Amino acid sequence: MKRLLIVAVVAAVALTGCASGKFLGFLATTDYVDAKTKDLEAKARAQDAQIADLKAQLADYQSMKAQAQAAIDQMSKSQQAIQDLETRINSIPRQVIRQIVDILQSAAGQ
Repeated sequence: MKRLLIVAVVAAVALTGCASGKFLGFLATTDYVDAKTKDLEAKARAQDAQIADLKAQLADYQSMKAQAQAAIDQMSKSQQAIQDLETRINSIPRQVIRQIVDILQSAAGQ
């Protein structure tokens, strides 16, 4: 009988608390749920903003990577052109090179 009375008292306190928003009522009030929902929505918006910032940074890094790759490709083309020019110069007979140098020096001296 005592147990039944104790259970009835606890149940009555809990139910009145739910209805009044006092003592244990925070578990079931709409204000509590609304506050928690707003808090979670604010956190979700903050995370969405962070994700958007990270996506923008990633796009910037990808753009820089593309620019760096283009510079590397251009440098490779320049090196290949220099090597081709050296090969062509080395294929010219030395006597012709001396004549070209003499012509250039005499043209510069005039």
